[in-house]
Amino acid sequence: MGRSSFALAQRAREVIGIDFSTRFVQVAARLQEKLRFPYAITEEGELQSHHWVDLAALGLAEQAGRCQFVQGDACNLKPIYRDLDLVLAANLIDRLSDPAKFLRDIAERIRPGGLLVLSSPYTWLEEFTPKERWIGGLRVNGESRDTLTGLKEILAAHFDLHADFPRDLPFVIRETARKYQHSIAQVSVWRRR
Repeated sequence: MGRSSFALAQRAREVIGIDFSTRFVQVAARLQEKLRFPYAITEEGELQSHHWVDLAALGLAEQAGRCQFVQGDACNLKPIYRDLDLVLAANLIDRLSDPAKFLRDIAERIRPGGLLVLSSPYTWLEEFTPKERWIGGLRVNGESRDTLTGLKEILAAHFDLHADFPRDLPFVIRETARKYQHSIAQVSVWRRR
């Protein structure tokens, strides 16, 4: 938790990591403070192994002080989050109650020339987003509408899609010692006009 923020801080003066989960924010802040944090991995059933994440071992300790972690709702961000150079929304779009609102509102928060980076496997589920608010992954008037098309329609008013994107980025989530989820996120980079 907080890994993307710590990595971004290698090149940024200040990074603000915002997450809806208070627990995630607390763990990231504790890792920032102590530079190490214990965690457990399920091996099988109820058996676990215990480990430490260590920012120094990852080469991320020096920039930890440039990060700030806060709890927040991406669809209702506080007005103080403005004039941003870069917004990274990783595995977020398909977990929002109103992704189009987030995408429309984020334009006001990124300075001209700034970047919006979206990364998502587009796993649209009604438990997170009511189907009428999906921006892709469905049929509209009998025609297939993918999420990239929806993103382009919403973001076209303020952003240009970077020419080298979208790209597919595989990632793996370990569930147990013998079970892993292999997913592919689509990454797109948008420059604010």
